[in-house]
Amino acid sequence: MSNLRKRTMSAVMALLFVSLAMPGCLSLVVGREMMESARGVPKVQEKAILYDLSHTFVFEDSATPTILYEEIPIDDTVSEIVINFETEVNVFLGEADIRYVHVELLWCEDDGAGNPMNCDEANPIYEVMADNGTYEPERIELDRYTDSFESGLWTLTVEGRGTSNPIETGVGLLDEADWWSLKLNVIRPCLSFPESPEECTPTIEFE
Repeated sequence: MSNLRKRTMSAVMALLFVSLAMPGCLSLVVGREMMESARGVPKVQEKAILYDLSHTFVFEDSATPTILYEEIPIDDTVSEIVINFETEVNVFLGEADIRYVHVELLWCEDDGAGNPMNCDEANPIYEVMADNGTYEPERIELDRYTDSFESGLWTLTVEGRGTSNPIETGVGLLDEADWWSLKLNVIRPCLSFPESPEECTPTIEFE
């Protein structure tokens, strides 16, 4: 470490100890600002938070539907939402087959305690009903600046019915299980500092 940097850090630490003697919140603000000034220049990047509701069926699943659910906080810093969905049903038996996968993404308000309320069920943001066998891979991108989505506590629900063979037959296709893949990425800006480039803190946390 250079002599100049050593002197700078020593001065910062000395001022920090002085700030601790200041009353209440003032000492916290002064201390935070001094520590921030000792950091390098941050770099704005993008961070994706993954919500994975994928599922592979077992034979016991065939009796009742499988339901997975996720609450997704969307704030005004979220720039993009990416949804990837696909299913695979083996040996589909036609119209009499009761296997299906239904996906629904709804906008809801946040009641202030982290619970969804007043969900807009009449206008799903995204909805798919895969009721006729395999559903080919689908990628949906929602951009705040072109799709104008609203902040809130969105709810993602997937309900499906499928199965797998309880006994191995030795026939590859028959032994494969039904499954779906549902992945949603929430993308928002974050700040990465030179001192810890592997960490990137969402900008919403600095507000």
